[in-house]
Parts: sequence; structure tokens; C-alpha cells
Amino acid sequence: MGNPIWLGTALTVALTFGAPSDASTCRLALVLAMDVSKSVDGRDYRLQLGGLSAALRDPDVRAVILEADKPVAITVFEWSDATHHEVIADWTLAESAGDLDGIAARLDRHERTGRGRRTAVGSALQFAHAELARMPDCARQTIDLSSDGYSNRGPEPETVYLARDFEATTVNALVIGGQARPELMRYYETRVIRGVGAFAISTQDFSDYKTAIREKLLRELAPSALVASAPAD
Repeated sequence: MGNPIWLGTALTVALTFGAPSDASTCRLALVLAMDVSKSVDGRDYRLQLGGLSAALRDPDVRAVILEADKPVAITVFEWSDATHHEVIADWTLAESAGDLDGIAARLDRHERTGRGRRTAVGSALQFAHAELARMPDCARQTIDLSSDGYSNRGPEPETVYLARDFEATTVNALVIGGQARPELMRYYETRVIRGVGAFAISTQDFSDYKTAIREKLLRELAPSALVASAPAD
């Protein structure tokens, strides 16, 4: 799997992932958004949901979610065109292994809807932004967007960023197939990811989604590991 695209210096990343405000209920509101457009077949769909479910059960991921005093709030939705956004797991404050088990179980049970639709990245960002508004008491906000294609329906990401306030939000991307399609990776690097410390990770295809989403979650959730492993300028 390819290396992530690091933006800024390790110092900038450290500042981005600084200690949360004492007034906040949780340290991070994390929106996990999964592309289920028509390019994602049934096998790929299960690899994506199963990969995220496995990552939430991974001991290292659980350790960084549960080790701090304040919890992480997590929600998961699937998206395709401008009219299809389905919440799979609603906002959950992950305060125990049981909370994470509950999210993983909902992923395991979920059945696909909205087949045969196009890819609306901007609309997915709009929906994720609205979801974050429902969880306002977290110190940080991150949208974790997985996709295997370009936006071909709805507003472009740049239009959404101009129209809505993403100032306090980091948008990271997991670009499925980005290793085989460097132009797709560049699209997400230059037009989708946003915010100080934002990064993109690529995979060869859906078969290594499980490994990629685990790595991505660890980097989003463990600031000390981020800073230690960031390459020198």
C-alpha cells in the first residue's frame, strides 16, 4: 500500500491534534463515509464494510480510541449519488469495547441499498457536514471519505467548501485503486482533502481496503504516532 500524502510539517500536525478543550464532551467527532456507487460491486461492497468492521475490532485501533479520558464519537454512512446517503451506524460515543462492538455489528448486518447510482463526492461532503452539526461538542471534527472514483454528479468538492463552513473540519481520503490510477489519487489530493494535517491513502483495489482503513484510523486517532512517523521535509 502506498504512503499517505503528508501536508505540512510534523509540528503543524501536532498542533492540529492538540489537547481538546475542557468544555468539549468528546475529543473527536469522526464521520466515516463509504462510496457505494455503481462501480462498487457486491464483493467490493462486502470487503469495504467488512474491512471497516475488522478495523473497529482491531486491538491497536481500540487502544487509541479508548485510552484517552474523553471519548471519540463515531458515525458511519454510505453514499453514492446526490440523493443517496444512508446512515449505517448513528452517532455513538465510543467509551467501551462494547460500544465499538455495536458499531461493528451494525456494519456486519447491513444490507446494501441504492444500487446502480453515480458518484457525488460533493454531496457526500454536504451530508457529512450536516452530520457533524448534530455532534457539536467535540474538540475536533474529521470526515474520513472512502471512494474509488471521481465525482460525476452533484456539486464539486470546491463548490461545497466555498458554500459551507469547513474551517474546523479535516477531510481525509482513502482512494481505492489510487495506486493503479495515480490521476485519481491526484484528484483527491488536490480537490478533496482539506484542513491542516489532511492526508490521503491509496490502495491497489478493494482487497487491501481492510489494511488501509486500519492504517488510516490509527493515523487519525493517534496524534503522537502521526508526529513520530511523519517524514522529514
